[in-house]
Amino acid sequence: MKKLYLVALLSMLVGVQSYAQRFVKIDEDSRRFWMNVGVGPGLMKAGGSYDFSPFFLPKTAPTWQVFLSPYYMASNRFNVGLKLGGFFRPSFEDVESKSVVQQKFTSFGLLYADYYLSSPYRILERPWKPRFYLGLGAGVSYIGKLEAKDLLTENRFTFRRKNQDAFITVAPKIGVSFRYIKLEIEHTLTTPFNPDITSITIISALPLGNPRYY
Repeated sequence: MKKLYLVALLSMLVGVQSYAQRFVKIDEDSRRFWMNVGVGPGLMKAGGSYDFSPFFLPKTAPTWQVFLSPYYMASNRFNVGLKLGGFFRPSFEDVESKSVVQQKFTSFGLLYADYYLSSPYRILERPWKPRFYLGLGAGVSYIGKLEAKDLLTENRFTFRRKNQDAFITVAPKIGVSFRYIKLEIEHTLTTPFNPDITSITIISALPLGNPRYY
């Protein structure tokens, strides 16, 4: 009889432990591979050739950033990924070439890492708990030929900035995640190309592969 009690007690303890673990584990959709899809507006900032006020360039419309970004969850707080996309740059007055540079789409490819400052989601937490993170991306932007109109003569011409087509790009950022939705502020420096861009993007995070259970 004692053996039956012991078996029943052991079975109950195992069941309770398994049940408890189910409610303290990390969110069930904790897959390692994800895809960010982002879009958002930005303002062009005066770079190295624009050492005067105002801080942001006048007489120009906002730029728009679009991108796809597959990434891997190396840990519950650290992500690494590849960001592929570009900017729809509007026309702007350019002091370096003394012209109005016409609108153009410029593409980029960046390797990046994100570090989350708070702990991962758990299944019983409120569904829209914010998680703040810091990130840094580095890679290359392809600018190519620019079409411009001379400010004095209004003659149209094409040119390459610094006689280059591709430029080193660095992009520090801060953001906040609400599970599958993220809001991100990023400053993109493309040196020695001017101008830089400060953008705000809304990101949808899409899981890839089969769910992982903890």
